[in-house]
Order: sequence, then structure tokens, then C-alpha cells
Amino acid sequence: MPILPTIAFINEVEDCYAMPGGSRSLGTALQMLQTRWAANCRDRETALRLAFLAWYTEAEPTFLTGLPENQTMIPVFEAAAAALGGADCIDPEACCVIGMMAELCPYFCGDEQYWLTTGKLLSARARTLLPHGLARAVFAGRGAYGQYFAHMTAAR
Repeated sequence: MPILPTIAFINEVEDCYAMPGGSRSLGTALQMLQTRWAANCRDRETALRLAFLAWYTEAEPTFLTGLPENQTMIPVFEAAAAALGGADCIDPEACCVIGMMAELCPYFCGDEQYWLTTGKLLSARARTLLPHGLARAVFAGRGAYGQYFAHMTAAR
């Protein structure tokens, strides 16, 4: 049985992307997360990170990220979001980040109207669950996912 990549190791791979002059390492990180997912490692962190990189695949060009080109990752995003509770999610962080991704670019998530509506619902639920929002510290040490959402939540 192959050894599964740990989230800590995936962090190291993703951190290479965010360094000044960083590498195109997110494709490797995505493959490692998909390996975990295929092996039934459906934990919260794997689902959050997988949803983000699936969405980010649609958002940023391959030459910057190393993420796959001309390959839809929508089913991967939808599966990870469903594992986090989908429209019925009650996890404040998951509501915040899935809601934000769905509101920013619902067409990267699947059916545009469904995800726009679901994104608004999840974002509203996140504000109810955490009226003061998520602290940036929540995202510290969590690879590209953490860096992206620390920036995005600070901007809101």
C-alpha cells in the first residue's frame, strides 16, 4: 500500500509556489490531494484544500501555477464541497471559503446559478456563525490555500 502524502508535506510543496520567484508546484500539490481523496482520506483539511485547488485551476493559468490545463476540475470542486456539507454546511471556515469562491466565480464551481445562490447562502451563514469574520491566523501555515484566504478575508 503506497504511503499517502501528509498535509504537512503538501504545505511544503504549496509554499514553493508562494515564495518570491516561486515554482509551479500547485499541480503537484493537487495530485497529492487527489491521491489522498482517492484513498478515502476525506478529512476536512483535504476537502478544503482540494476544493480550493480545483477552483483555482480554473482561475489562474497553468504557466503560473503548474495546475492542469484544459481539464475541468468542476466535479472535483463539487465533490469536495459536498463532503464539507454543501449548501447545508455549518462549518464557519468552510462556509466562508466555499461561499467566497462560489460568489467570486460561480462558473468555476459548476452550475453558475446554483453556485451563485449557494455562495450567497454560505457567505451569509459564515457571517452569522462568525460575526467578526475569520482571523487571518486561522490560515497560517496552510499552504497556498491559507495564503490566498488570509489575503481575501483581510480584504473583506
